Amino acid sequence: MENVKKDRRVRYTIMMLNDALIELMQKEHISKISVKALCEKADINRSTFYTHFSDPYDLLRYINKEVIKNIKNHLDEQHFDVKKPISIETLDKLLVYVKDNANLFKALLSDNCDPDIQREIMNELMVYQTFEGIDLRTKNYLAAYGLTGCISILQIWLKDGMPESTTRMAEIIIQVIDKGITRS
Repeated sequence: MENVKKDRRVRYTIMMLNDALIELMQKEHISKISVKALCEKADINRSTFYTHFSDPYDLLRYINKEVIKNIKNHLDEQHFDVKKPISIETLDKLLVYVKDNANLFKALLSDNCDPDIQREIMNELMVYQTFEGIDLRTKNYLAAYGLTGCISILQIWLKDGMPESTTRMAEIIIQVIDKGITRS
């Protein structure tokens, strides 16, 4: 029984810290967020924070790991095959996850986040092209272009309150990745 209570308390503490970091990142860069500010926002003391994390970046890496795990779970549920380009249906399901966790993704995809975290998330979220018949150097250029473009598209969509459906956003993203900005 003691372990159940402790596990529940630990989960609650981590959830409060996650929420606090996401809220603080809506306003300021991760590098400017202190442990003190996190603890005040989460209503926990510093020693409790340090029991679980070494600094705000450590907490951000934890959140990132959880997001990537959830993205992989969504892809597994869709029976996604990395050898084929992502379908609108599969991307739509991933965008529903993004929409359901809008504040989290607003923070993670904002200028207030570490760019390496963004790339890592987007690499999982946008596993979309096999680039068959293209040399490695060109593949890297195309992947960088697609990644940056997808981050920008999602930033605008989230900032504007997600006015388009997830299906429409999946269509737009796949259109841009597959055909660029030419009309179809």
